[in-house]
Amino acid sequence: MTGKRKMSSILFAALLASVVAASAAGCSKKEEAGVQINLGTNEAEAVSAQQEDRVIGAGRKSTAVNTDKELQALSAMELVKENDALQLYINRETAEIALKDKRDSYVWFSNPVERSEDQKASPLYHSELSSQVLLTYYNEKGQVNAFNSYDDSVAKQQFEITDAENGIKVVYRLGNIAKGFANIPKVISKKRFQEQILDQIADEELRKSVEYKFSFDEAKQIYVVRKLQDYVAEEISAALEAAGYTAEDAQQDNEENGAADAASAARAEFTIPIQYTLDNEQLVVTIPGKELQFNAEYPIASVQVLKHFGAAGVKESGYLFVPDGAGALIELNSGKHQAEPYNLPVYGNDGTYNVKEKIQTNEMTRLPVFGLKRSDHALFGIIENGDAMASITADVSGRNDSYNTVGSKFQISSMDFYTLTSGTKTSSVPMFQKKRYEGDLSIRYSFLSGETSDYVGMAAEYRNYLIQKFNIQKLDKVEDSPFVMELVGAFRVDKSFLGIPYEATQSLTSFAEAKNLLQELMDTDIQHIDLRYVGWFNDGIRHSSPASIKVVNKLGGKEGLRELADFAQKNGIGFYPDTAFLEKYKGSSGSATWLDRGEAKVYQYNPVMYDQDTSKFSHYILSPAALPKQINGFLADYKALGLQGLSLRDMGNQVNSDYNPDKTITRQEALEMIKTQTNKLSLQAQSIMVNGGNAYSLPYADVIVNAPTKSSLMNITDQDIPFYQIALHGYYDLAGSPYNMDDKQNPCLSMLKALETGSSLYYQWYASDSTKVKDTDYDNLYALNYKDWLDEAVQLYKEANGVLSKVRNQVIVKHRQIVPGVVETTFQNGYVITINYNNKAIAVEGMQLAAQSYQVGGEADVQ
Repeated sequence: MTGKRKMSSILFAALLASVVAASAAGCSKKEEAGVQINLGTNEAEAVSAQQEDRVIGAGRKSTAVNTDKELQALSAMELVKENDALQLYINRETAEIALKDKRDSYVWFSNPVERSEDQKASPLYHSELSSQVLLTYYNEKGQVNAFNSYDDSVAKQQFEITDAENGIKVVYRLGNIAKGFANIPKVISKKRFQEQILDQIADEELRKSVEYKFSFDEAKQIYVVRKLQDYVAEEISAALEAAGYTAEDAQQDNEENGAADAASAARAEFTIPIQYTLDNEQLVVTIPGKELQFNAEYPIASVQVLKHFGAAGVKESGYLFVPDGAGALIELNSGKHQAEPYNLPVYGNDGTYNVKEKIQTNEMTRLPVFGLKRSDHALFGIIENGDAMASITADVSGRNDSYNTVGSKFQISSMDFYTLTSGTKTSSVPMFQKKRYEGDLSIRYSFLSGETSDYVGMAAEYRNYLIQKFNIQKLDKVEDSPFVMELVGAFRVDKSFLGIPYEATQSLTSFAEAKNLLQELMDTDIQHIDLRYVGWFNDGIRHSSPASIKVVNKLGGKEGLRELADFAQKNGIGFYPDTAFLEKYKGSSGSATWLDRGEAKVYQYNPVMYDQDTSKFSHYILSPAALPKQINGFLADYKALGLQGLSLRDMGNQVNSDYNPDKTITRQEALEMIKTQTNKLSLQAQSIMVNGGNAYSLPYADVIVNAPTKSSLMNITDQDIPFYQIALHGYYDLAGSPYNMDDKQNPCLSMLKALETGSSLYYQWYASDSTKVKDTDYDNLYALNYKDWLDEAVQLYKEANGVLSKVRNQVIVKHRQIVPGVVETTFQNGYVITINYNNKAIAVEGMQLAAQSYQVGGEADVQ
């Protein structure tokens, strides 16, 4: 379990109104009296140096060079492919590769050149340092075993290097394939076992060891070989060979005892192809999925490719970048060995893996990226294919070896245990995924240097990737920044009449009330509004299947919805009715299947015991196979309503497999189906709002709400960064969580974060009295009556809009932490915003910053 530096406390919604009443709505731009924190000369020089190191420019000027040992290692390699920017080398004896960037002559190695001198690494980790592939697999009991490409392929000369278009291909065959264990009999008579084997082994200890590897069947008077790990089988095979027992002898004994077919029983053997391709200024590393081979009895659990690509040693400075939430940095050689290594799945956990206990909730990994900065060079990876099956891994030096690493690992197949109960006895049976994904797995690497070799340069690289691949467009310049307002419409509530229980629909914000609220906002001179409306059809928030739409009558019905949509269109307001397609709140029809073959029924978790609370049903998970039919039905009714916008509650927020053994859908296949259906929705809706904003939803999104604004605060990480916003700002309207639902409940801090990241202000409201949700399943929405928040929201918006309106369509070209708690963001048009998050005033770089305040500079450069 990965630790956190702090755990979020549970806030009772009933206290929120009093907190707001006591809070000042605005954030200071002026110096305030308070404790001043002044930097001394040395610290100021260090900050200045750091500032220069993080400037983003067009050049690639760098000063760091490769060591003599690295250059010597390169000279022993063969140049196999070259283009205008890169040279690809390979060592045909070890299968190591090297990538030389011709733009600055810097060389990146797949494996550390000086690994043989590593005193920290054990023999196993020395082998991993020499490997390009790390593999885990399951045995029949569900136990996980590991192979590495050095010990189990290269050292045994079980690999092949061939030429490929614009690159080279290495095929690894892992396991005891070349030699095999054909001289180990599966079944042998007692007499021949004694005469041909035991009597021929002089060493008593070895004789006993060999005998133990066979079980004796008293009734049949035969010995049957036990299940052997490969390394054990290798030892026994060698002992039998020394005793003069051959493969022909084993074949004879197998045939005599009816075990001829068993002689060819499956072993743990794997074929892993890796293709390296030069693509302009980038290296693409691919595992061709259809060429991946293994025996069904030993399914691959995971594959990790190039774990040590660009690994940084103990004397190097820099950091690892991980996409935890908005983003986080891990300082090289931080010595955090008590913290667990970083390992989080891209797009969060697969929902159809039944997690019965959840002690902590991490921020979602929204983007399939990672990076490493070494001095003034950086490596940046984008998982292009297989992203839904990937996890991002990272660790610092000193735990298992002397290197800092970051990369990705692919989950090829999954396993869970099904518990059988009989009386007081229980036993667990492993249940394996029936079908694996057969598509390619690929990572695209970019190489940065000089002024671009930091996390801002990495974010720019990802932005350019999105522009080139999906043709995403920059936002238009408008007068004001958006104010994002979420309104809650209707919900179902339990009631009773004469003691008879029934469910009724309760209205929190009717369509007419929504229109009035919009007018009230416009009367305060807030003109640019994006409205997300939740709970408008099929019984409200937790609606029934969206395959057909029935607008809630209590809200005003179709006519009221049409009037609200017309009002929004007339006044230039973005109107986004919200819909859930993957979470199924009513009925189990079309739901997915757990890995343990149960129905994918999700419950809420007990906040004290951390286990599932089966009295609090949350939703069923829809099978991806049922998604197309549901989308088609929805679009038919949606089109008839004449709506132009749509909010996707879950399509950009989760990806789930379906482990139905008869029609398994892998997580990657599910992602492709979600992309197809999201595209279908985007062709009908003129504008799409996405909740969460996972990478695969970006080609279709216009507005992203609940975008990540922080990391999970893992113990191993050292600094939060707004990588998500740096990469996407200027191309999407972004908003974090609603200010009045944020964990910290500090509107000033929320606005400061918006200024740092260029994000929109976001509030969640309803028009009714808060008592309507009291003692219901929706009591977490208590205290959201808009009247309690309107004045604060208007004041914050007017203050923030003076800055945000000028940078809405500008990319972030620079971001840095000056000192802890003080950050600076520079936008493309020269606008510079400096934020002090500390609760004390601070003096830094000639600026006097009050507690929790900001300072704006660069206005003279703004057009």
